[in-house]
Amino acid sequence: MDRSEQGNASPGDHELELNLPHLLFTKTVRELYAKIVNEWDFLKKSACQTAAGRALWKHVVHDPLADVLAGETYLRNLHEKIKKDRRNNAREISGVILAVRTLWFDSKIEAVLDSSGGAAQVVLLGAGMDSRAYRLSCLKESDVFEVDFSEVLQVKAALLEEALKSTEHLRLMAKSLTRVAADIRENDWLEKLQISGFVPEKNTVWVLEGIIYYLSNSQAMQVLKMVGEKCALTHTVLLADFMNKASTTLSSSTFHFYSDWPDHLLPSLGFSHVKLSQIGDPDAHFGLMHDPMNLFNKLRNLPRSVETHPDDGTPCCRLYLVQASGSSNQTVSLKPPPQRSV
Repeated sequence: MDRSEQGNASPGDHELELNLPHLLFTKTVRELYAKIVNEWDFLKKSACQTAAGRALWKHVVHDPLADVLAGETYLRNLHEKIKKDRRNNAREISGVILAVRTLWFDSKIEAVLDSSGGAAQVVLLGAGMDSRAYRLSCLKESDVFEVDFSEVLQVKAALLEEALKSTEHLRLMAKSLTRVAADIRENDWLEKLQISGFVPEKNTVWVLEGIIYYLSNSQAMQVLKMVGEKCALTHTVLLADFMNKASTTLSSSTFHFYSDWPDHLLPSLGFSHVKLSQIGDPDAHFGLMHDPMNLFNKLRNLPRSVETHPDDGTPCCRLYLVQASGSSNQTVSLKPPPQRSV
């Protein structure tokens, strides 16, 4: 498929029909998803919504486990939104931001591991329904740790067990996978991670995808500080996405932490190198953002200090994709960031 001719590439006409795998209708999987629908809160359920985005953007995201990890409810909900967007010729199709974000994290994990010879620990904080340990070959020399709520990890493990039993070619790609039941909003998650085999002195890639803005300011800053402190021990890479203040107003009851200038914040926490991208930038494009008039390209053309769009007065809601790194032989600025996160 030549996405360069599609403006903002979206699931094609032949993919608008929703084909749900038979596995979703088995007794075991239905019982697991009844627990999700009836017992999980919005934060836990957001993991299924992310998996649905990866599943329905399968023409660009390779995630063969996403369907079963998302579940029927979340697949149908997003599918209806995509169909509506297509009918209305929307410039931004539902799920595109999830697709770009996933591809950005995939590409950065691969690049970091390639540059370090592949032998690094990879820690997914708030891992949710992430299946990278089963789909990224670049993890073959890496010990992967997934940190999340006990309930999420238990249901995820059971779903994966069903999927792997029914599909022979699916297997663990990482050197090892350890699931760590912990709440990163508490102060004991790092201790639990180390008890599970994490070695602080080993090179580590920390992945915070789609999670940090759900935390309060104090919780988020504590997590970032704890990761930043590892720069004094070993080569440490942080991959994370940050909302700006305007983005949190989209749902003030859901989103809490923001940073308008994460590239200024992170050096104050121990990181010496920070690269920030926005959706649509050359490394956050992936052939999905060719329409110059889509929301993300319009925002990229405005200074980051602009809070409302001059054309229509709407808030400039931005998502920043950030790669930060540091090591024990670095020199960092201890100057505090010139903005306040609440």
